[in-house]
Amino acid sequence: MSDKVCRSDPAQARSEKIRCDLESRGVAPELSLPAARRLSAIAGDLSPKEYGAVLDGVAAASVHSVDAQTRTLGEVGEIQRLMEGFTGELRKLEEGLQILSAYVARMGNRSNREDSSTLH
Repeated sequence: MSDKVCRSDPAQARSEKIRCDLESRGVAPELSLPAARRLSAIAGDLSPKEYGAVLDGVAAASVHSVDAQTRTLGEVGEIQRLMEGFTGELRKLEEGLQILSAYVARMGNRSNREDSSTLH
């Protein structure tokens, strides 16, 4: 960030420093920014050792979060594959029902014709 932003808003400058520190520990940018915003409120009260420990904890949690997101994406892909298979099976069922319906309609028409031609 520019010096102008750092001088005008110390909280934003602290948040930006935390974000940079998190990203240097391997935290993804999309996770580092919200974490930095939350941590900026308490970071001033922490010793350097505590600050490092908090950042290490966030970095470790972010690895778990990325793994969970990856696993979730895999599960979504699996569900999508299953739904596509289910859709195919429903189409087959619909075709079978249409054939059966046409057969029943023809049988009904034959039955009506046979009944009308019989004299009693």
